[in-house]
Amino acid sequence: SVLSSGINAEYGRVPMFVSGPLFPKGSSVGGIVLNIDIAPTVVDVAKQLTEDKTPDQEGGIHGYELAFDGQSLVPGSTQQSRSSFVIEYNGEGNDQDKDDCSRKDMRCWYKDNTVWATPPHFDIPKGEKFCFCEDSRNNTFICERRISAQLTLEDDFSDFLHCHFPSGFSEFYDLHQDPFQEKNGWGDLPEEVRFELMGRLEWGVRCRGLEECSVLNRGLQTKLNETA
Repeated sequence: SVLSSGINAEYGRVPMFVSGPLFPKGSSVGGIVLNIDIAPTVVDVAKQLTEDKTPDQEGGIHGYELAFDGQSLVPGSTQQSRSSFVIEYNGEGNDQDKDDCSRKDMRCWYKDNTVWATPPHFDIPKGEKFCFCEDSRNNTFICERRISAQLTLEDDFSDFLHCHFPSGFSEFYDLHQDPFQEKNGWGDLPEEVRFELMGRLEWGVRCRGLEECSVLNRGLQTKLNETA
């Protein structure tokens, strides 16, 4: 899933719609679905539709098995319950200064009222413009979003967003207590918890294949009441 160019848990909560063979009309998947599930789903559909039509030969559809980080969404396929996933975003920026607005490592450009084809227009005097910036290279981060299948207030880490920037800056939001992400709780976490959270991020980026990456679904081993 893509978090856009900002850290906001709601950006990761968008529906995915699928239309095609093997998907009954009106069917739905209630669990967490990610972009990495698209490829294994397409391959699964292709395999099932050609099962009796394509000879099994090396290099063909049935000649080998592909390893994916995601899983097929085809109804009836084996699916693991997912409660954690990693989000990655690479900030965009120019390679060099272009003008007073478009600076190196920034994603900025001038805008005026001609940019918007329909109302409402910004009240900018004719002939004038303003500098608009949407991104920068240091807006690069990796996050773990955890949404446990069984959310309980007793579980300190059943619903959270943890993000880390290359600069070393981190953010942590307990979405039970802070659903609007108003307070960065990273500095309030015990050292043991911060260490485990960073390890989970590293594993989520490094893991390959569904079995390896599913380790994140186990949840945190360290609880706040164990570190007090």
